[in-house]
Amino acid sequence: MPREIDVSVVNLTKQFGSLTAVNNVSFDVPKGSFFSILGPSASGKTTVLRMIAGFEAPSSGDIFIGGKRMNDVPANKRPCNLVFQRLALFPMMNVIDNVTFGLRRRGGISKSDMVKMAQDVLDRVDLKGLNQRKISQLSGGQQQRVALARSLVLDPTVLLLDEPLSALDLKLRQDMKLELKRLQARMGTTFMYITHDQTIALAMSDTIAVINFGKLEQVASPDELYRRPATHFVASFVGENNQWNNGRVVKLVDDNTCQVDFGGLLSVARAGEKLAVGDNIDLFIRPEMILLQPGRKDSGIVGKIKEINFDGAHSLVVVDLVDSKVPLTINVKLQHTEQTPEVAVNDIVTLSWGQAAANAFHHVAPIADKKEA
Repeated sequence: MPREIDVSVVNLTKQFGSLTAVNNVSFDVPKGSFFSILGPSASGKTTVLRMIAGFEAPSSGDIFIGGKRMNDVPANKRPCNLVFQRLALFPMMNVIDNVTFGLRRRGGISKSDMVKMAQDVLDRVDLKGLNQRKISQLSGGQQQRVALARSLVLDPTVLLLDEPLSALDLKLRQDMKLELKRLQARMGTTFMYITHDQTIALAMSDTIAVINFGKLEQVASPDELYRRPATHFVASFVGENNQWNNGRVVKLVDDNTCQVDFGGLLSVARAGEKLAVGDNIDLFIRPEMILLQPGRKDSGIVGKIKEINFDGAHSLVVVDLVDSKVPLTINVKLQHTEQTPEVAVNDIVTLSWGQAAANAFHHVAPIADKKEA
């Protein structure tokens, strides 16, 4: 049975003079889901959010919230609320007054009912007993939850979040991304989260839309986005990857798999798009999906360890490939377990990987090369 849709964006475009900030973007946000829009700086993601919130008018296209067209509805009449990157809490007010602020502006609710509604939301975001605290007396994580409560008490169809975790320190950001996902699941409100931080998007989201230069690259679950990127940009942007440029397709195994040649070395890969024999391609290989074995084996690609960088739960091993006709280096992420092979700098090792570890796309010249051309 199809899921009910809370937000639908249809052929959305936004132009600022000659600049197209958002270019014909369409996606649906299922009811009760955690949906993230992920992209680098200046990708257009915040402009999309501002158009949904009503702070920017689309140049063309349509926005629907709860099945109703929002294009001509002012921001304060839309069934959504926005939590800003800077939380914009009122320092002169205590917690309960911050949370009831929107209710007081809306009017038509008794003071006792407002307090009861606010208290219910505060309890659900784990802020029970802090009603009279000043904002300055709260931790960063508690302030985040007050900002969420202030928006959630208005019972929006969708809660819009513009990178509210970016100002937190690393430890608190790690804690809050898990807490935010738990809160969303507990309350059932649809969340739309804007971020450039892929670790946050991958950890929290049910669905992610990747945007670059105003263009929608892919909409998928975190797992599909990571394992089966739809475009060259998604493969290069999402997660850690080794990238080899200017290889060549030598064989099509089937519609989804090809064999590629890099400097005389052959590798099997998933074809991320339609490819043909002879096409120049770039290959993306996940470092944690590479099997490393000490010594030279009968099958696999032979390399010599250049560096080993210890990082707690794993080590990043940098390997120069010795049989390649052109200089090729690959990073291998070794998870530390009892079965992890013991290796050292200058050791000879054999590397291998399966189709799931590698994705091939038509070659795209790096930006520096394009400028020189």
